[in-house]
Amino acid sequence: MLLVASVLSLIVGVIGFTVTKTNARYLLSGYNTLSEQEQQALDLEAYLRFFKRFHLTLALSLLLGVWGLRLVNNNWASLFMTLYPLGAYGYFLLKGASFYKGSTRQGAGTYLAGGALLLVMGLAGSLRDYKSSELVLGQKSLEITGSYGLSLAREQVYGQALVEQLPPIAYKVNGFAAGDYAKGRFKVKGGAVVWLFVNKGAGPFLRLKTARGEIYYNHDELAMDALSKRLAQWLNAGR
Repeated sequence: MLLVASVLSLIVGVIGFTVTKTNARYLLSGYNTLSEQEQQALDLEAYLRFFKRFHLTLALSLLLGVWGLRLVNNNWASLFMTLYPLGAYGYFLLKGASFYKGSTRQGAGTYLAGGALLLVMGLAGSLRDYKSSELVLGQKSLEITGSYGLSLAREQVYGQALVEQLPPIAYKVNGFAAGDYAKGRFKVKGGAVVWLFVNKGAGPFLRLKTARGEIYYNHDELAMDALSKRLAQWLNAGR
Protein backbone atom coordinates (compact mmCIF):
# COMPACT_ATOMS: atom_id res chain seq x y z
CA MET A 1 0.00 0.00 0.00
CA LEU A 2 2.81 2.42 0.81
CA LEU A 3 4.39 1.67 -2.57
CA VAL A 4 1.14 2.49 -4.38
CA ALA A 5 0.68 5.67 -2.34
CA SER A 6 4.28 6.71 -3.08
CA VAL A 7 3.83 6.20 -6.82
CA LEU A 8 0.54 8.12 -6.83
CA SER A 9 2.08 10.95 -4.83
CA LEU A 10 5.04 11.11 -7.19
CA ILE A 11 2.76 11.28 -10.24
CA VAL A 12 0.60 13.99 -8.69
CA GLY A 13 3.65 15.99 -7.65
CA VAL A 14 5.17 15.80 -11.14
CA ILE A 15 1.89 17.02 -12.65
CA GLY A 16 2.21 20.16 -10.53
CA PHE A 17 5.46 21.06 -12.29
CA THR A 18 4.46 19.90 -15.78
CA VAL A 19 1.99 22.58 -16.88
CA THR A 20 3.39 26.06 -17.46
CA LYS A 21 2.12 29.22 -19.12
CA THR A 22 4.08 28.27 -22.24
CA ASN A 23 2.60 24.80 -22.73
CA ALA A 24 -0.82 25.33 -21.12
CA ARG A 25 -2.51 25.63 -24.51
CA TYR A 26 -1.36 22.07 -25.23
CA LEU A 27 -1.37 20.32 -21.85
CA LEU A 28 -4.00 21.98 -19.67
CA SER A 29 -7.17 19.93 -19.97
CA GLY A 30 -10.21 22.07 -20.75
CA TYR A 31 -8.17 25.16 -21.46
CA ASN A 32 -6.77 23.64 -24.65
CA THR A 33 -10.29 23.25 -26.05
CA LEU A 34 -11.35 26.87 -25.47
CA SER A 35 -11.44 29.49 -28.16
CA GLU A 36 -8.85 32.28 -28.00
CA GLN A 37 -11.47 34.66 -26.62
CA GLU A 38 -12.45 32.17 -23.90
CA GLN A 39 -8.79 31.55 -23.01
CA GLN A 40 -8.33 35.27 -22.44
CA ALA A 41 -11.17 35.17 -19.91
CA LEU A 42 -9.10 32.87 -17.67
CA ASP A 43 -6.59 34.40 -15.25
CA LEU A 44 -4.00 31.87 -16.37
CA GLU A 45 -1.10 33.01 -14.16
CA ALA A 46 -3.20 32.88 -10.99
CA TYR A 47 -4.74 29.58 -12.04
CA LEU A 48 -1.34 27.97 -12.66
CA ARG A 49 -0.11 29.09 -9.23
CA PHE A 50 -3.18 27.42 -7.74
CA PHE A 51 -2.64 24.37 -9.99
CA LYS A 52 0.93 23.86 -8.80
CA ARG A 53 0.18 24.51 -5.13
CA PHE A 54 -2.80 22.14 -5.20
CA HIS A 55 -0.88 19.23 -6.73
CA LEU A 56 2.13 19.59 -4.44
CA THR A 57 -0.12 19.77 -1.39
CA LEU A 58 -2.13 16.76 -2.54
CA ALA A 59 1.02 14.72 -3.23
CA LEU A 60 2.46 15.37 0.22
CA SER A 61 -0.79 15.03 2.17
CA LEU A 62 -1.72 11.80 0.35
CA LEU A 63 1.58 10.14 1.22
CA LEU A 64 1.61 11.35 4.83
CA GLY A 65 -2.07 10.47 5.29
CA VAL A 66 -1.67 6.89 4.07
CA TRP A 67 1.54 6.43 6.05
CA GLY A 68 -0.01 7.76 9.26
CA LEU A 69 -3.31 5.89 8.98
CA ARG A 70 -1.54 2.64 8.12
CA LEU A 71 0.06 2.73 11.57
CA VAL A 72 -3.44 2.73 13.06
CA ASN A 73 -5.61 0.73 10.65
CA ASN A 74 -4.93 -0.64 7.15
CA ASN A 75 -8.57 -0.30 6.16
CA TRP A 76 -8.67 3.40 7.04
CA ALA A 77 -5.49 3.92 5.04
CA SER A 78 -6.94 2.12 2.02
CA LEU A 79 -10.16 4.14 2.15
CA PHE A 80 -8.20 7.37 2.49
CA MET A 81 -6.00 6.53 -0.49
CA THR A 82 -9.11 5.90 -2.61
CA LEU A 83 -11.45 8.67 -1.49
CA TYR A 84 -9.14 11.54 -0.58
CA PRO A 85 -7.89 12.20 -4.15
CA LEU A 86 -11.48 12.11 -5.45
CA GLY A 87 -12.58 14.68 -2.91
CA ALA A 88 -9.49 16.78 -3.51
CA TYR A 89 -10.06 16.91 -7.26
CA GLY A 90 -13.72 17.75 -6.69
CA TYR A 91 -12.53 20.80 -4.74
CA PHE A 92 -9.94 21.50 -7.44
CA LEU A 93 -12.58 21.70 -10.15
CA LEU A 94 -14.95 23.83 -8.09
CA LYS A 95 -12.20 26.22 -6.97
CA GLY A 96 -10.71 26.36 -10.46
CA ALA A 97 -13.99 27.74 -11.83
CA SER A 98 -13.44 30.93 -9.84
CA PHE A 99 -10.47 31.83 -12.06
CA TYR A 100 -12.66 31.86 -15.15
CA LYS A 101 -14.49 35.09 -15.95
CA GLY A 102 -16.19 33.93 -19.12
CA SER A 103 -19.67 32.68 -19.93
CA THR A 104 -21.86 31.04 -17.36
CA ARG A 105 -21.96 27.97 -19.63
CA GLN A 106 -18.28 27.28 -19.08
CA GLY A 107 -18.50 27.89 -15.34
CA ALA A 108 -21.62 25.74 -15.01
CA GLY A 109 -19.86 22.86 -16.76
CA THR A 110 -16.96 23.06 -14.32
CA TYR A 111 -19.23 23.14 -11.29
CA LEU A 112 -21.19 20.19 -12.68
CA ALA A 113 -17.99 18.15 -13.17
CA GLY A 114 -16.80 18.99 -9.65
CA GLY A 115 -20.13 18.05 -8.14
CA ALA A 116 -20.20 14.78 -10.08
CA LEU A 117 -16.73 13.90 -8.78
CA LEU A 118 -17.80 14.52 -5.19
CA LEU A 119 -20.86 12.32 -5.81
CA VAL A 120 -18.63 9.54 -7.13
CA MET A 121 -16.53 9.90 -3.98
CA GLY A 122 -19.61 9.35 -1.83
CA LEU A 123 -20.72 6.32 -3.83
CA ALA A 124 -17.23 4.82 -3.75
CA GLY A 125 -17.14 5.16 0.01
CA SER A 126 -20.54 3.53 0.44
CA LEU A 127 -19.67 0.58 -1.81
CA ARG A 128 -16.42 -0.33 -0.08
CA ASP A 129 -16.71 -3.78 1.47
CA TYR A 130 -14.52 -3.63 4.56
CA LYS A 131 -16.32 -6.33 6.50
CA SER A 132 -16.42 -10.10 6.72
CA SER A 133 -18.51 -12.16 4.33
CA GLU A 134 -21.07 -14.45 5.92
CA LEU A 135 -20.85 -18.23 5.59
CA VAL A 136 -24.33 -19.78 5.66
CA LEU A 137 -24.88 -23.52 6.04
CA GLY A 138 -28.20 -24.54 4.55
CA GLN A 139 -29.88 -27.92 4.54
CA LYS A 140 -28.10 -29.02 1.36
CA SER A 141 -25.84 -26.15 0.39
CA LEU A 142 -23.13 -23.82 1.64
CA GLU A 143 -23.24 -20.15 0.67
CA ILE A 144 -20.74 -17.34 1.17
CA THR A 145 -22.71 -14.13 0.85
CA GLY A 146 -21.67 -10.62 -0.09
CA SER A 147 -19.25 -9.39 -2.73
CA TYR A 148 -17.97 -12.11 -5.09
CA GLY A 149 -19.78 -14.73 -3.04
CA LEU A 150 -20.60 -18.24 -4.20
CA SER A 151 -22.85 -21.17 -3.42
CA LEU A 152 -21.90 -24.86 -3.28
CA ALA A 153 -23.96 -28.02 -2.89
CA ARG A 154 -22.93 -30.19 0.04
CA GLU A 155 -21.46 -32.84 -2.28
CA GLN A 156 -19.20 -30.19 -3.84
CA VAL A 157 -17.42 -29.62 -0.51
CA TYR A 158 -14.83 -32.36 -0.04
CA GLY A 159 -13.20 -31.36 3.23
CA GLN A 160 -12.16 -28.57 5.56
CA ALA A 161 -9.38 -27.68 7.98
CA LEU A 162 -8.07 -24.75 9.98
CA VAL A 163 -4.77 -23.24 8.83
CA GLU A 164 -2.71 -20.46 10.34
CA GLN A 165 -1.52 -18.86 7.10
CA LEU A 166 -2.81 -18.03 3.67
CA PRO A 167 -0.97 -19.27 0.58
CA PRO A 168 1.40 -16.71 -1.02
CA ILE A 169 -0.78 -14.63 -3.33
CA ALA A 170 0.61 -13.37 -6.63
CA TYR A 171 -2.24 -11.18 -7.83
CA LYS A 172 -6.00 -10.66 -7.90
CA VAL A 173 -7.85 -12.38 -10.76
CA ASN A 174 -11.33 -11.05 -10.04
CA GLY A 175 -12.36 -9.61 -6.73
CA PHE A 176 -11.90 -7.02 -4.04
CA ALA A 177 -8.60 -6.39 -2.26
CA ALA A 178 -8.14 -3.36 -0.05
CA GLY A 179 -6.87 -2.82 3.45
CA ASP A 180 -6.96 -6.13 5.31
CA TYR A 181 -9.79 -7.63 3.27
CA ALA A 182 -9.66 -9.84 0.19
CA LYS A 183 -12.68 -11.34 -1.55
CA GLY A 184 -12.89 -13.21 -4.82
CA ARG A 185 -10.45 -15.18 -6.96
CA PHE A 186 -6.69 -14.82 -6.50
CA LYS A 187 -3.70 -16.43 -8.19
CA VAL A 188 -1.27 -18.24 -5.89
CA LYS A 189 2.44 -17.80 -6.64
CA GLY A 190 3.46 -20.71 -8.83
CA GLY A 191 0.14 -22.42 -8.35
CA ALA A 192 -3.57 -22.46 -8.98
CA VAL A 193 -6.34 -19.94 -8.45
CA VAL A 194 -7.97 -19.91 -5.00
CA TRP A 195 -10.95 -18.14 -3.48
CA LEU A 196 -10.40 -15.75 -0.59
CA PHE A 197 -13.03 -14.35 1.76
CA VAL A 198 -10.72 -13.20 4.51
CA ASN A 199 -9.44 -10.52 6.80
CA LYS A 200 -5.75 -11.11 6.08
CA GLY A 201 -4.68 -9.65 9.41
CA ALA A 202 -6.75 -12.02 11.56
CA GLY A 203 -6.10 -15.77 11.44
CA PRO A 204 -6.72 -18.65 11.63
CA PHE A 205 -8.37 -19.39 8.30
CA LEU A 206 -10.84 -22.05 7.32
CA ARG A 207 -9.61 -23.90 4.21
CA LEU A 208 -12.28 -25.64 2.19
CA LYS A 209 -11.47 -28.13 -0.56
CA THR A 210 -14.28 -27.94 -3.09
CA ALA A 211 -15.25 -28.69 -6.66
CA ARG A 212 -14.50 -25.04 -7.47
CA GLY A 213 -11.04 -25.06 -5.94
CA GLU A 214 -9.69 -24.18 -2.52
CA ILE A 215 -11.57 -21.55 -0.51
CA TYR A 216 -10.08 -19.65 2.42
CA TYR A 217 -12.49 -18.02 4.84
CA ASN A 218 -12.53 -16.26 8.18
CA HIS A 219 -14.79 -13.86 10.07
CA ASP A 220 -13.98 -10.97 12.37
CA GLU A 221 -16.59 -11.86 14.96
CA LEU A 222 -16.68 -15.66 14.90
CA ALA A 223 -14.51 -18.26 16.64
CA MET A 224 -13.07 -20.15 13.70
CA ASP A 225 -12.45 -23.36 15.65
CA ALA A 226 -16.17 -23.51 16.54
CA LEU A 227 -17.13 -22.81 12.92
CA SER A 228 -14.78 -25.56 11.77
CA LYS A 229 -16.44 -28.09 14.09
CA ARG A 230 -19.90 -27.00 12.94
CA LEU A 231 -18.86 -27.34 9.32
CA ALA A 232 -17.45 -30.83 9.97
CA GLN A 233 -20.78 -31.89 11.48
CA TRP A 234 -22.63 -30.42 8.51
CA LEU A 235 -20.44 -32.39 6.08
CA ASN A 236 -20.80 -35.64 8.03
CA ALA A 237 -24.58 -35.25 8.13
CA GLY A 238 -24.70 -35.63 4.36
CA ARG A 239 -22.66 -38.81 4.21
